[in-house]
Amino acid sequence: MSHPQAAAGIWEYNPYMRELLLACVLGASAFAQSGTLGAFTYSDDVGAPPIKGSAEFDASSGQYRITGSGADIWGKADQFHYLWRQMSGDFTVTATAKFLTDGNDHRKACIMLRQSLDTDSPFIHLVIHGNGMPGVQFRSAKGGSVNTVDLPIEGPGTFTLKLVRKGAAITVWVAKDNGALRERGTTQNQLGSPVLVGLGVASHTQTASNTVLFSSVSVEQQTSPGAKGK
Repeated sequence: MSHPQAAAGIWEYNPYMRELLLACVLGASAFAQSGTLGAFTYSDDVGAPPIKGSAEFDASSGQYRITGSGADIWGKADQFHYLWRQMSGDFTVTATAKFLTDGNDHRKACIMLRQSLDTDSPFIHLVIHGNGMPGVQFRSAKGGSVNTVDLPIEGPGTFTLKLVRKGAAITVWVAKDNGALRERGTTQNQLGSPVLVGLGVASHTQTASNTVLFSSVSVEQQTSPGAKGK
């Protein structure tokens, strides 16, 4: 169950920047698929939830409607729906998430970096829960448990999430209801390259689905200073 759990020794709270300091060393491997779906290449259920999920892309609006069920993204194995592409190097992912279905407080919408589609794969994600609680969660080793750093609950609403990977650093921003993005912290990790980058949706139950509308989605590859184009 995805109950809030502090990761001892890796968090410092700053009332101005709300910095999070994580120590997360992840393995290096990836899984690749082909296909196209807007900015991504494939969508799939992870963990074979009884109710199948789906992802729809509206090219005219640039919006993604993702439905997922599954027990959770938590513990030692995950069940959720994932829309993803494979990327290497530095990149920025931004998306605005709005829950379209009611459900329990722990249903999730996230920007996720994941090593593979294995149910117990290492991952890290910037997540918003159904009750309006943002957080960073990660599994640091295959088959390991999930740790979480939950930020203060802001209440239900529409949330813009931004995740930037630069080298070994991942920095996250969150905004609510068209407010200004605020930096929430940085994590150092070695998730590896290539990595699966995408949007995830879980319902925190195997008996109902959770549908999330993602808008203003942007996936940008960053070029290191001095890198030569081809």
